[in-house]
Amino acid sequence: MRLTARFSRSKGNPGGVARGMSVVAPIGGWDAISPLSEMPPQNAVALVNWFPQPGWVEVRRGYVSQCDTGTAAPVESLMAYTGATVASPRLFAASDGSIYDVTNATPVQAVTGLSNDRWQHTNFANAAGSFLWACNGQDVPRYYNGTAWQTATITGVTPQDMIHVTVYRNRIWTVLKSSTKAAYLPLDSIQGAAATFEVGPQFTLGGELIAIGTWSTDTIDGPNEYIAFISSRGEIAIYMINDPTQASGINYLGTARIGPPVGRRCTAKFGSDLILICIDGLLPLSKVLSYDRAALLQVSISKNIQPVVTQSARNQKTVFGWQLISYPRSTMAILNVPIIEGTQQEQFVQNTITGAWCRFTAQNANCWEVFEDRAYFGGNDGIVYLADEAGVDATGILEADMRGAFNYYGTRGRQKRWTMIRPLITTDGAVDPSIAVNVDFQDNAPLSQAGSFFPGSAIWDVALWDVASWSGQLTVSDDWKSISGIGYCASIRMFVEISTGAPIEPVTLQINSFDVQVEDGAYI
Repeated sequence: MRLTARFSRSKGNPGGVARGMSVVAPIGGWDAISPLSEMPPQNAVALVNWFPQPGWVEVRRGYVSQCDTGTAAPVESLMAYTGATVASPRLFAASDGSIYDVTNATPVQAVTGLSNDRWQHTNFANAAGSFLWACNGQDVPRYYNGTAWQTATITGVTPQDMIHVTVYRNRIWTVLKSSTKAAYLPLDSIQGAAATFEVGPQFTLGGELIAIGTWSTDTIDGPNEYIAFISSRGEIAIYMINDPTQASGINYLGTARIGPPVGRRCTAKFGSDLILICIDGLLPLSKVLSYDRAALLQVSISKNIQPVVTQSARNQKTVFGWQLISYPRSTMAILNVPIIEGTQQEQFVQNTITGAWCRFTAQNANCWEVFEDRAYFGGNDGIVYLADEAGVDATGILEADMRGAFNYYGTRGRQKRWTMIRPLITTDGAVDPSIAVNVDFQDNAPLSQAGSFFPGSAIWDVALWDVASWSGQLTVSDDWKSISGIGYCASIRMFVEISTGAPIEPVTLQINSFDVQVEDGAYI
């Protein structure tokens, strides 16, 4: 927050002073942990469909339809095949008992007659080629070889029990459902005789094995890769296994404790680290080993929104749809949060550069996948959508709402009156935001109007040169608007609706700061 150098006495009010102040946009992101009276001015009480960048906040991009499977059933799995030499990359979706190739707009049904659509998958390469390997806990695992899907031939265990998968030291490792056992395949193999690995003795709190993942770190002896077995009660048994077939090749390193994990897809690789989704938040495995569970908030990457994450996890722990992905193209970490299974979901989104959080709504996603550096999600309607792509959502509308931190404007113990505000906006369209101030920790100020945004849409040989707004032409909007509020502190609220009736090209709508006129003095 910075003060401008403009002061003037209110006419007829000798004790009153009008001041101009400038407030930074909420680049610090959504803050659900700070007391309202002490929240940093660059943070926000709410940031819905606005994404915080290092120097501004911007409206998130909308989504468009990528491929309609035609099932009208929820898409519950997206799986990217990243084969380097066998064939071009492919994107697959599971819906209504089938797997579809949804790489292009026209779906191709690749597998039918499946028991459920909740597949966990991994990419695996050996001398025979590159494979996409998947299991769901009911069907025999499948793999895609770059040309066709095949059923894996697995002995030694009941293959239908394989429900979670990872790759560790050139082996496919899986979780056997409703047990404390993992199973691994032969070295460099996608099928064959599986052997079991019992981790139950390390789970002193009971529960079952829910997921496995890998974590790499650098030690004085050089880089090491570990495998982590995660129980339904939040215990993590960590091993370094050179050869699971030899006792001498297995090193048990210890067990850490976190809150119970949330969902079967409770792990995500971020660089060399493994992030865990649990009721204690989003925890990097590299950090939890050094902390007691009571102190894990210190290392949670969701610290700023921890109360909301914890409440959502407790309320919707058993609802399908929890998932965390890294989306480097837009410097986002996206946590999918289900609200009503198969009907409604939202996302808590972090800027991975600044650590700032926001909330995305109206993107009802069952699952996510990054394919060819783009983010896709499976809808509740059998459609696979491409996110972060358009000016509005496929519904033809996008609404963005922000509520900034409550700010005392330099005089904490004095009443003030807010009269005018000027948002500094960079845009390639015409924007008329709806804006108001909430005072003294209330949330009841009426918005000035229905905020609107119109993308640049001038027509060549029709629109006036140097007058019309052209698509891609960035302009700065700094119009003053009247506001009304009397109190000790105020929070700026701004709402914008982009509505076109159909998806449009991505738009630019950035908020840099707010200039505010404040009056204070003895007359109040």
